[in-house]
Amino acid sequence: MAETKAVDKTAGTKPSKSQIQITDVRVLNPRSLRLEFNNGAVRLFDRYRLRGPMYIPLMEEENFLSVSVKDGNLYWAALDLTCPAKYVYPRSVPYDDNATAREYVPTRKDIIQERIATVLFPAMAIAGIIGTVWWYINN
Repeated sequence: MAETKAVDKTAGTKPSKSQIQITDVRVLNPRSLRLEFNNGAVRLFDRYRLRGPMYIPLMEEENFLSVSVKDGNLYWAALDLTCPAKYVYPRSVPYDDNATAREYVPTRKDIIQERIATVLFPAMAIAGIIGTVWWYINN
């Protein structure tokens, strides 16, 4: 009987977006990271590209600079916060070590959205608590 060999069809192919992983991170300055990915790409990521209330502590310089790679994602141990590579990759720009890539500069729209989020999310949480208490009292 002939012996069959398993063929790895994924060998030599680039990982899909869901399989993308960060292999190395280096802090370039207090707001930018140089990231290496498992597909060979080297990209520049700026902390102002992070969106959502869970990333607000990273706007502080000392928190942002304590980054490492854990399981292929960005990880901040002091905050126990993970930022997935599939979130970071599309929000980063190609980077070469000759520093020809430009850093992200937040626009007025980005700044306004960040300020609205910092006020709106806690206000929504308080409104939800008040609504729940009101419902509980009246039912």
